[in-house]
Amino acid sequence: METVNQSELSNSDASNPLSSSMQNTPQTKTYLKIGEAAEIIGVPASTLRFWEKQFPQIKPMKNKKGDRFYNAKDMEVLKEIYYLSHSKGVRLSQVSKKVKRDDAKITPQAELISQLRNFKEKLLKLKEQLE
Repeated sequence: METVNQSELSNSDASNPLSSSMQNTPQTKTYLKIGEAAEIIGVPASTLRFWEKQFPQIKPMKNKKGDRFYNAKDMEVLKEIYYLSHSKGVRLSQVSKKVKRDDAKITPQAELISQLRNFKEKLLKLKEQLE
């Protein structure tokens, strides 16, 4: 899981085009809290937390408090899971095989942030071992 600072949750990031699935939200945002995402999808927040455990394709960012923030790609995956499981009646065990996440479009900046966070975690583990 990635963590995110509140300063990274800027809604005015013009360089981050949102997908069409996010454009039907009342207020277009770069990241949505779990309650907002659940309302858009049409399921309770607990269902999103369950799906997050069942589907590795869902990768919400988390802040230090553990609040989840879903981006446009996460919303696309969630909508696809909802469509397949609720509208088509596909079992969740089969949905995971059909749902894909296109990570090829991740921006270099987001990839760098992810790598730096992983490096920070490793350094903190080393620090704990030395103490």
